[in-house]
Amino acid sequence: MPTQGKFNSRFFRLTKIMLTPSSHEIQVPKSSRAPWRQRLVDAETGFRLGLRTDSILFVYVLVSSMVVATGLVLGIEKIEWAILVLTLGLTLSVELFHQLLKFIVNEFRHHLRKNISLMMRLGTAAVVTTNVTSVIIIAILLGSRFIELFN
Repeated sequence: MPTQGKFNSRFFRLTKIMLTPSSHEIQVPKSSRAPWRQRLVDAETGFRLGLRTDSILFVYVLVSSMVVATGLVLGIEKIEWAILVLTLGLTLSVELFHQLLKFIVNEFRHHLRKNISLMMRLGTAAVVTTNVTSVIIIAILLGSRFIELFN
């Protein structure tokens, strides 16, 4: 029975502060897949959502493929490949986390009124810092190969 000041439904209870699912009412859907396989499906779905949500992730994937193709043509060494893959992976990961931050801020905007712009600026600063660092690392790796190529 609903009480005054609260709203009870099958999945949520509303208090004066926020809407939260009741702990005994949360039902996690059972998957017929193995846990490791479900995690891969979730990762693929999240990456696809990231590509559809913000066009900058598509630009990162396009530039990353161009950098990998340039590395193949220039014949970079194993350690350089490791550094390159880590750099590109970190850049994509930070951008996905930035999209997650934007989603959280948009969902909970009414609870986070005071510091929303600060949170978004910190997230953007993290992305820009990672991008600048990645460009420097890629310039060092591929630039040294271009110099060797023309000498």
